[in-house]
Amino acid sequence: MDSLQKYYPWFGFLGLVIGVLIIVGYFKDEFREWKQWQHEYIEQEISRATTPELKELAQTIPLEIRQIVLPESRRVDRCTTCHIAVEDPGYAGYKQPLAYHPNHDQHPFEKFGCTICHLGQGRATDRDAAHGRVKHWEQPMLPKNYIEASCAKCHTATDIPGAPMLARGRELFEEQGCIGCHKLDGFGSSIGPELDKIGAKRSPQWLAQHFKIPREVVPGSGMPPVKLKELDIEALTLFLLGQTGEPLSEYFLSMKILPAPEVGQRIFVQRGCLGCHSIGGTGGKVGPALDGVTKRRSTDWIVQHFREPAAVSPGTVMPRYDFTESEIRALTAFLVSLSETDVIGFLKVLQPATPEERGKSVYRKYGCAGCHGPTGKGGVPNPNAKTNQQVPPLMAEGDMADIFIESYITEGVQEIAKMNSNGPQPPLYMPAWEGKISEGELADLVSYLHTLASE
Repeated sequence: MDSLQKYYPWFGFLGLVIGVLIIVGYFKDEFREWKQWQHEYIEQEISRATTPELKELAQTIPLEIRQIVLPESRRVDRCTTCHIAVEDPGYAGYKQPLAYHPNHDQHPFEKFGCTICHLGQGRATDRDAAHGRVKHWEQPMLPKNYIEASCAKCHTATDIPGAPMLARGRELFEEQGCIGCHKLDGFGSSIGPELDKIGAKRSPQWLAQHFKIPREVVPGSGMPPVKLKELDIEALTLFLLGQTGEPLSEYFLSMKILPAPEVGQRIFVQRGCLGCHSIGGTGGKVGPALDGVTKRRSTDWIVQHFREPAAVSPGTVMPRYDFTESEIRALTAFLVSLSETDVIGFLKVLQPATPEERGKSVYRKYGCAGCHGPTGKGGVPNPNAKTNQQVPPLMAEGDMADIFIESYITEGVQEIAKMNSNGPQPPLYMPAWEGKISEGELADLVSYLHTLASE
């Protein structure tokens, strides 16, 4: 017993330390920021009460962690612990976090939560942690000017009237020919990295700077600077931020593309189907005319043909496009509408009639402008390339015979001649498009390239 007495002072000291820690823990928990906001909310509710009953009800509002549990999307969002009045229109105009969230009925919280659109760390209850502005959290809350990017997770970029910047970003992605070097949704080239998950890997600041000065962000990058106005850079950044590759449940994916004829018409035009097929006498003759196709084929047959053309039409030259199920439904709805034009009126497809004009659309679709310029004049830097260290213009190629132009497009040019034989390989090269470009598109593209030579 005497031998233990020498430890009594230490026991006393440790007991004091534990007591202090308990007190500190109590006060730390008692004065958490979210509790302060809930206290303020309760005070507001008491002051807004118009009857004694409502006042008494407001006084019984508990202080508690509030959360939205979404098993299907593997989310637990506790944002409403601080943003407690998001569903009450009476708090419109209040400062955050006690502010009403407009139009929340379009995306009910019990179905969507918060972080699916705003990002951040849903399980956190501390402001900085919840907004994702802490070390090792890779998805901080999106700035307000980029919030439209989240719409691309569930919707097609051009289908949302309330997201004009997202639609503009998609348009710029096509105009700049990004698909000529990058793959997106399984379509495009492999010169640069795939972009399906780029929005989950890079910040808005990184993407914007990479567009402006690629080599400053990625040393040795072969990507040329994107010369656009600041607002267009923001739109292009916003569009790529929406490419997260995030796995979503069927409820969210069902909205990616609704099976509407209007959507199917746009896909039909964007994928260059008129390069091979005709409608109302407009289009190519490689494949059959599609007027009244549902009188010859069942809806199930059309759906299967979009999934696996060769499986239902052995020997067909139609390539497999890897359409999503939603795209297939939309395309089928469009073809069905062609036999009901008196009611729906889609016979006139807004597509250029001449091969040259269709070829211009093909030039844009496959991203040729990314390396050869919007009008084929070249000038895109390609360090150590023998052709003046840049991608050559297409005017000279347009004077070649069709068979040579076609071989360049289908087979590509993998080895670019070096200016300095001891220097590095030029980063940009011509990918092979065989198996990706249809026969009708190829013919139209060649026709368009001939017009460049004549200019």
